[in-house]
Amino acid sequence: MDCSEAILETPAAAYEFLFKSALAIPLSHYLVGLLLLCVVLLYNFLEFHFFQDLFTGFRGGRVFLTYNPSSEIYHGVVSKCRTLHGRYLATPWLSSPHFQTSFINFFGRPPVFTYRRQMFHASDGGMFALDWLLHSDVSEAAVQNNHGMSKDDSTPIVVMIPGLTSDSASPYMKHLVFYTAKQGWNVVVSNHRGLGGVSVTSDCFYNAGWTEDVREVITYLHQEYSAAPLFVVGTSIGANILVKYLGEEGENVPIAGAAAVCSPWDLLIGSRFICRRLIQKLYDRALTIGLQGYAQLHENRYSRLANWDGIQKSRSIRDFDTHATCHVGNYETVDTYYRRCSSSSFIGQVSVPLLCISALDDPVCTREAIPWDECRANKNVVLATTQHGGHLAFFEGITGSSLWWVRAVNEYLAALLASPFMHTQKKAEGLGPHSALAQSSIDQGPYLNVADGMVAAMGNERTDGAINEMSEENKDHDLTNQIVSGAENHQFTSGRKSNSATDASQSSENGVNSKGSGIFARCLYQLSRQNNKSVWLLAYIAIISTWPLVGAALGFLFGRKLKRALPGKPPK
Repeated sequence: MDCSEAILETPAAAYEFLFKSALAIPLSHYLVGLLLLCVVLLYNFLEFHFFQDLFTGFRGGRVFLTYNPSSEIYHGVVSKCRTLHGRYLATPWLSSPHFQTSFINFFGRPPVFTYRRQMFHASDGGMFALDWLLHSDVSEAAVQNNHGMSKDDSTPIVVMIPGLTSDSASPYMKHLVFYTAKQGWNVVVSNHRGLGGVSVTSDCFYNAGWTEDVREVITYLHQEYSAAPLFVVGTSIGANILVKYLGEEGENVPIAGAAAVCSPWDLLIGSRFICRRLIQKLYDRALTIGLQGYAQLHENRYSRLANWDGIQKSRSIRDFDTHATCHVGNYETVDTYYRRCSSSSFIGQVSVPLLCISALDDPVCTREAIPWDECRANKNVVLATTQHGGHLAFFEGITGSSLWWVRAVNEYLAALLASPFMHTQKKAEGLGPHSALAQSSIDQGPYLNVADGMVAAMGNERTDGAINEMSEENKDHDLTNQIVSGAENHQFTSGRKSNSATDASQSSENGVNSKGSGIFARCLYQLSRQNNKSVWLLAYIAIISTWPLVGAALGFLFGRKLKRALPGKPPK
């Protein structure tokens, strides 16, 4: 009691007592405490979920499925997939999305096999590699054979589209290719231009929205092996390219089914997410180094087509896209590139059975970009999300030798092949790679057409410089066709133009061309060629806006006459 009273009476003595007590604690105890603190910080920084799995008895988390209630793809195909209706448990010693993502890229332990390489020549002079792995190459009863596929072979073909700076040699891609071929499929990896050890032979480079190569490969395979059903699987950026391609083509695509794994969906949201936190900035920097290495392989072309100094100084993916992709792809700004090439704008137009798989803890492609409502609205799309998995990892089992998403994709493709819900090509007008519907709303109208001093709002029609180069004798005919096609396109997008509006536009244009003069007539023509209601709307606005002034003038002019005509007031 005497010691405690002395400490309370003199604060200095209390601090001295604490200091002596701290010195009495062994140094090893402090080191243990510091180590525990570091472990806790790293556990949260790397987003480990080991104890969460431990407390739940290592049961794993269930797979969340998002689909349209009336979707035949779900009820007839996905409902039969046990993997998608089960639970996913990450490998316990890889219970972190960052550990999983790093492990698949550096220690993925992929299967060992050899591809059959085919060089594909694109229509623009470009060249890239198609790497094949046939079912006969991996079957247990197969003997060494060097013959390829016959044109009448009906074995299903699966086309793989790799991710950013990835090719057929990437560990996750080899996992997917090998186990898909083991299921009885013929697999071909469509490598991006400039990757897989192939030089770039044209001024076209791949990017997140470059669908031309996929389009040509699919068309070639469909024509070459017409008896074989075609399926496509895209991963990461390859998934974004795949969904964009399917949305552009609509019904007119010779693909029976598809799967998109770990798609970034919205590139603008993804670019902001990947530079938000320190751990994401590490991924951003690592991917940028990969892109710079890709550019270094093709320095001769990049130095001529893009800003080479800016490429070398790039510190992020956004910097690289600013100095390289925007220049080569002719995009005005990097945000314009991200908006136009984001697959979330195309998911609503997909007409092929499509399975989408994403992990909610993906450290590269954020969950914020997932188009939940768009996937739910499209009857052809089923979205499967898991709580854990990382980016293209999804390791499972004690040894971590298999990938959950590979098993899920193969089971889905097998169920789709055995079902009557495979897509068949229909000759319908797709969106096309440069359609107005294929672009973000921020890149669409209203555009302004300035002519003869009159500013008129326009719809989705754009004025091409080629119109000014037409000869006088064909000018009227070509302008008429332009108006008709513009009206049809506007009717397809909004449903607000009728055939009468098209006829009115044609007659108005012919009248103006025949007279060839008159500012007032030309102004009315600029309005009426866009919408047959523009003139009446203008007249309505004029009457409403000038009615107070007109009413006052009429009252002043006719007020005296009315007073004279009316009888006077009777005397009081």
